[in-house]
Amino acid sequence: MQIIGHAIVSVDGKIATADGSVPPALRNNVDWQRFQEQLNAADLVVLGRQGHERFSNPGRRRLVATRSVPTLMQDPHDKKATFWNPAGVSFNAATASLGLSQGTIAVAGVFDLFCELFTRFDLAESQTLLIRDGLPCFTSGHPRLVLANAGLTPGNWEMLDPEGPVTLTDWRRL
Repeated sequence: MQIIGHAIVSVDGKIATADGSVPPALRNNVDWQRFQEQLNAADLVVLGRQGHERFSNPGRRRLVATRSVPTLMQDPHDKKATFWNPAGVSFNAATASLGLSQGTIAVAGVFDLFCELFTRFDLAESQTLLIRDGLPCFTSGHPRLVLANAGLTPGNWEMLDPEGPVTLTDWRRL
């Protein structure tokens, strides 16, 4: 099973403002297109409840991390989405209940839950934007430090969008 994280962050490692909204300056069309292609190719997308509520599901299979259910529950409004309480059931048990034992899982939020499970993390970084008092990608520090501490190493680096400017580094578990 491949577990791949996907994030675009500010210089200071933030993914959103304090109220959870993504500032327009962090949105990047080149990164967004790449990100959507990766989500479309995944067998399952994992995200948090707020992301699930803010972004309508274009038909992808979703596992939505939330404390509002005891273990697992089908989203009554989206037949492709399952609510999952990580405190009530393990990730392995959740994926087993969905019939997944292989394939690609794209993680598009709740990154702290997967630090030790990521096989790869695609980290896009704005080279100019600071989001003071914003929401961090990882609660324990800047993504580069957290990923390195979790045993991932930086691989390919590219200037994703020179006009952004936005870079992309794929971090991999060896």
